[in-house]
Amino acid sequence: MLSMIRRQRPRRVPLRFTGSLGRELQGGLTRHSLPSVRHVSLQLPHLPAAWDGLKVLQISDVHAGPFAPVKRLQLIRRMAQDLEAELVVFTGDQLDRRPSDAEIFSRGFDGISAPLGVWGILGNHDHLTSTSLAVRSLESAGIQPLVNQSVQFEREGVVLSLTGVDDLSSPGEGPDFSLIAEQENTFRICLCHQPEGWIDAAARGAHLTLAGHTHGGQLALTTRRLNVARVATRYIAGPYRRENAFLYVSRGTGVGAVPLRFGAPPEIDLLTLRTPAMYRSRVA
Repeated sequence: MLSMIRRQRPRRVPLRFTGSLGRELQGGLTRHSLPSVRHVSLQLPHLPAAWDGLKVLQISDVHAGPFAPVKRLQLIRRMAQDLEAELVVFTGDQLDRRPSDAEIFSRGFDGISAPLGVWGILGNHDHLTSTSLAVRSLESAGIQPLVNQSVQFEREGVVLSLTGVDDLSSPGEGPDFSLIAEQENTFRICLCHQPEGWIDAAARGAHLTLAGHTHGGQLALTTRRLNVARVATRYIAGPYRRENAFLYVSRGTGVGAVPLRFGAPPEIDLLTLRTPAMYRSRVA
């Protein structure tokens, strides 16, 4: 299965957008710009009808620190709460690089909630700062760490599983993708900070993998082909598909060493998971 996945070229997936993305075409965005909300509808062939319409909010690459202070993060938290997602996930790099960033993050997102919980994994910057501090910062904000762990949700007798894996460059044991395969008879979502992990996640049965890490290039032209992030990965931003395995990469909300975005505006991503109409009609 893995060799078959490697041979196939990933396809871009058409998106349905609402909300404002016009700032992407307006030139530079400073570190003070608040993220837009990117509304995306994903048609997922294996999604059971019982989970049709599930709203998942993805928040990635916050990089709490000098360029993402408490006040900015509190505003993002309010934006997130107003969206009323059923499930909220943080896909790594909550912290930038200083130990003090942990308190900034936990104060900024303290109290965030969702009916199915708020879950978070670690990214390379979290480990760079301090693995233990990064985990505690999630817990202090009321976010449940999901590092090489899985959780299951049930609706109308149908189970959906959420597996979070550690970062690909973790100094510890690294990501345990085998956990995905253990979630038998479920629709399987994987959280993996770096999109390159999609190959392993899909090979072990992940139907949908959510990633960040790239910042959409951060300094980029307006297409995914002309993008700084392509130096490291082909998966820049948005959705990708190989057969029935899907990847979604968020541009994230923060910045790295350069406190500027151009052509890759910050975002939080409200993903609506849909069962294709042909399958919905069969069970109606």
